[in-house]
Amino acid sequence: MINITKLNKIDFLVLIGIVIIGLIHLPFPFDGDQAFFRLGAFEMQQGEVLYRDFWDVKQPGIFCFYFLAGIFFGFNEIGIHLFELIYMVFLSIVLLLSLKSYFRHRIIASLVPLLTVGVYYTVSQPWHLTQVEALVSFPLFICTWLTYLSCKYEGKQRFFILLLSGFIGGIVLIFKLIFLLILLSIWLTILIYSVLIKRQKIPQVFVEIFVPLFLGIIFPLLFVISYFAWFNSLPILYQTFFLDPPRIVANSQFDPSGLFAGIKWFLNNFYPLLLAATVAVDVSLRKSKNILTLLLVVWCIFAWGVIVLQRGAFWEYHYLLLFVPLGILATKGLDVLWESLKKLSSPFTTILLIFLFFLPLSNTLIKKSVVLVNNNFALTEDTRFKYQTFFREKYPSLRSEADLISQPGSLPGKIYVAGDPSIYYFSDRTQATSLRGWALEYFLPEQWKKLLEELDSSKPPYIFIDYIQQPTINKNFPRMLEFIQGRYRILRQNDNGIWYILL
Repeated sequence: MINITKLNKIDFLVLIGIVIIGLIHLPFPFDGDQAFFRLGAFEMQQGEVLYRDFWDVKQPGIFCFYFLAGIFFGFNEIGIHLFELIYMVFLSIVLLLSLKSYFRHRIIASLVPLLTVGVYYTVSQPWHLTQVEALVSFPLFICTWLTYLSCKYEGKQRFFILLLSGFIGGIVLIFKLIFLLILLSIWLTILIYSVLIKRQKIPQVFVEIFVPLFLGIIFPLLFVISYFAWFNSLPILYQTFFLDPPRIVANSQFDPSGLFAGIKWFLNNFYPLLLAATVAVDVSLRKSKNILTLLLVVWCIFAWGVIVLQRGAFWEYHYLLLFVPLGILATKGLDVLWESLKKLSSPFTTILLIFLFFLPLSNTLIKKSVVLVNNNFALTEDTRFKYQTFFREKYPSLRSEADLISQPGSLPGKIYVAGDPSIYYFSDRTQATSLRGWALEYFLPEQWKKLLEELDSSKPPYIFIDYIQQPTINKNFPRMLEFIQGRYRILRQNDNGIWYILL
C-alpha cells in the first residue's frame, strides 16, 4: 500500500525543509497548557496514576504523548518539541507516500508536507504547539486514508484495511472522545458511497464496513480500560469521560467574542489555503467526483462542528483540526492550477506568483527565523531564555516566582499553584493535590470542596494564587481563601499574585 522507494529528490528536499522549520520552533517556550500537560506526564513518570492522582478532563492521549516525549528526550521544552518534530516528520513522510496518486503533477505532490506540516509550524505560537487538535491530525489522516483505500478492495483485504482504520480511530478517541463525530462522518460517507455509487445493498455493506471498524476500535479502548481497571480507577474514569464534560459545557457561558476571535485567527492564517482548496473542491468533486476529496471535505465540515460544540472554549488551537485536510486540498488546488501556471512566460513568473500567494505565511516564518538568529540560535541557556521571552513575555516573571521557593533553605515538598503551571516547571516541583490549579473557571461545585479537602490533607508548604484566578475563587468558592488565610501567612505579594507559606 505504501512504498518508501517512491520518495524522490524533491521529496527529500521538502522533508529537509520541514526539519529546518521545526528546528526553529524547538526552543519555543511552554504556554500554560503545555506546562500543564508536561506536569501530568512528569507525575505519571513518578508513578502517579492519571485521574486518580492527577486529574484533568482531557482524555489520556495528550498526557501519553508528553510522557513518551519526556522519557525519550526530557521533560523540558526542547525534549517535548523534538518529539513533536519527529512525529510531524513521520506525518510528512506518510502524506508524501500515500498521496502520490492523488495528484497529477509530481512536483506539486512533493509540496503537500509544506502546505500541511509547514503551515502548522508557521502559524503556531507557543500556545498552539503540541495541542491535542494538532497531534490528532496524524492518526485522523491515516484513518481517513485507510477508509478511502478500502473502497478499492473487496473481501479479506477490505476487512483488514477497515479493521486497521478502526484501530487507528480508537487511538484518535484516546485523544478526545468528541472526535468520534469526525470518525463516524468519514465512515458513513463510505457507506453512502458504496450504496449510491457501487449499488451495494445497505444491510450487506453495513456489516462489511462497520463490523471490522468496531472490532478495530475496541482494541485501543479496551487497553485503556484495562489499564485503569488494574488501578481500580474505572469509576473516576467513567466520571471524567462521560459525566463531567457535559456538565462543564452546560455550566459554561456562550462567548461570541471567543468564537469570532478564533475564526479571525483561522482566516488570517489559513486564507491562502482556503482559496486554493476551493479550486480543488470545485474541480475534484464536481468534475471527477474523487472520493478522497469528498472525505477530506467531510473531515473539514465535521471538524467545524466539533469546534462549535465546544461552546465554552472557542480556542484558536481548536482550528488546528483543519490543517491537514485543508493543506491537502490546497495542494490539490495548486495541482489543478499547475497546467495554467505552466503556460506563463517563464518558470520564474510561476514561482513568483506562488510565493506572493503564500507571502503572509513566509513573513511569519522569516520573523521567527530572524529572532532565532539574533539570539545566536538559542544554543546556550541565556540566549534560549531570551528567545523564549520574545515569544512569551511572562516567562521571566514566572521564573521569578519559581525562584522564590527554590532558594537554599526553602521548605521542601509539593506545592499548589492556582495559576500558570509553568511555575511547577521552573521550580522543579509537582502538584500537592490531584485537582489542578489551572483553568479553575471550569471546576464543578463538588470539585471545589474536594480541592479544599486535599489541601487540608496534603498541607503543601507553599501556595500561589495569581490575580487572574482570584476573582474565580472569590466567586465560586470563597471558603478556599478563608482556609488559606487561616493556615498560611503571606510570603510575598506582587503584581503577579500572592505566595503563601505554611504556618
